Amino acid sequence: MPPIERRRGDEPVTGVERTFELQVGSLGGFELRPTRLFLWTGDERGGHERIVPFGGAPRSLDLEREEHELRAGSVRLRTLGNPLMTIALAGVHAVRRLANEASEDESAPRG
Repeated sequence: MPPIERRRGDEPVTGVERTFELQVGSLGGFELRPTRLFLWTGDERGGHERIVPFGGAPRSLDLEREEHELRAGSVRLRTLGNPLMTIALAGVHAVRRLANEASEDESAPRG
C-alpha cells in the first residue's frame, strides 16, 4: 500500500469559497461548497460535472483560507478552509432550500 502523502498550500487562498473535495480514482468524486455541490464520474472533471445548487451567491470570498491535500493510493482529499465548517454551512444552506421549497409547495394553489 502506498504511503499517505500530505500537502499544505504555500500561500493562503482568497477569492474562492471554502471547499471539501473527494476524488476516488477513476470512479469520480464530489466537491462540496457551502452554496453548491459538484458531482462527476471518471478521472477528470473536465466541465462534465453535475452541479446541485443549495443557496444564493457565495459570500466571504475575501477571507484567507489554507489549502490542504491528502493522498492515499487512488483517493485524494482536498480542503480549502476548515472542512467541518464547510460541511456545516452546506448543510444549513441545503436545509434552508428544502424548507423554502416545501413552504412554496404548501402555498401554491391546488386545483
